[in-house]
This record gives sequence, C-alpha cells and structure tokens, in this order.
Amino acid sequence: MTIRNDNSIELELYNINEFNNKVIIRDFLLDNMKQENSGTKYRYFVEKLNSGNRIYIERPGRLNKGCDFVIFIENHILFNNNNDKPPKHEFLLEDLNFKKQGLSNTEWNFLLDAITSIYNCEPFETAFSKIEALPVLGEDFELILKLLRWFFIEQDITYWAKSGRQMLFNAINSI
Repeated sequence: MTIRNDNSIELELYNINEFNNKVIIRDFLLDNMKQENSGTKYRYFVEKLNSGNRIYIERPGRLNKGCDFVIFIENHILFNNNNDKPPKHEFLLEDLNFKKQGLSNTEWNFLLDAITSIYNCEPFETAFSKIEALPVLGEDFELILKLLRWFFIEQDITYWAKSGRQMLFNAINSI
C-alpha cells in the first residue's frame, strides 16, 4: 500500500454521489470538517475505483488556510519513496489533451458532455454512461471523471467567493 503511514484519522465519505449541487456538496464537506479535532490529521476516502484503489483527501492541506485539502489517488502517482503523490491539474489536462488527439470530434464531444455532467454535479453514473463505449486512451475514464469531481470540489472551497470550478472547466474547454 502506498498511503503514507502516519497518524491520520481515516474516515469514509463515499456518499458524495447523493448530492447534486455544489453548495450542498461544499456544505456537506465543511460540516464534516467542522467535526475535526484541532491539531489532528485526517484522511477521507471519497471515491472507490473499479481497480480497487481509492481517491482520498488529506487535511489539513499544505496551504493551511482552514478548509484546504490535498487530493490523492491510491497507488497511482508515487513519490520516490513509493508514497502516493497528489495529482496536479496538469495531470488531468495532459490526459484530456491526449484523449482529444486520439478521439474523433464526435467522441471528444461525448467526453466533454460527460465532463459537463460532472461539472454540473450530476451522478458519476450519468456522466460515465455517456462515454463508457469510447476507446480508452491514456487514463481510465472512471479515474478521470472521479478525480475531476474532486478537483472541482477543491476549487469550490478554495475559491469560494470567486469562480471556483469554472476556472478548471474553462481550461478543459480550451483544450
């Protein structure tokens, strides 16, 4: 296992799919964070992948601005010490650019429609159903959509009073 061995309290928050609004999602996550003990590290498992790996977030994040968190993909991107390394937005954008090069315009538009579903807080299954028949190029579609969901949520919390998820969505649409 490549999850850093530390004294983090581990919790599961796999029910994010139940919420269909970014404000409700933000409130749900912040309500969970309000229950945390000061000075304690937390690791929230937020997505299960078909591979058996998970997407998880750790708090407090590196910026220590109160609500920040860091997103990880279990056993996927690793530091030299074999601990999980958080993906950057570039990881996602580079993969999407690779997919665009290999997909037809129609297929790319199906993928953009699925991403728009995630952007609009629709259930993962709704988004995935739009692309499950597409050829897999690069990263698995399940991983990309679920990771994207958490990048959007992270942006909503970090840029609460600004554009939040819109910044990343604009970057995707400019590919």
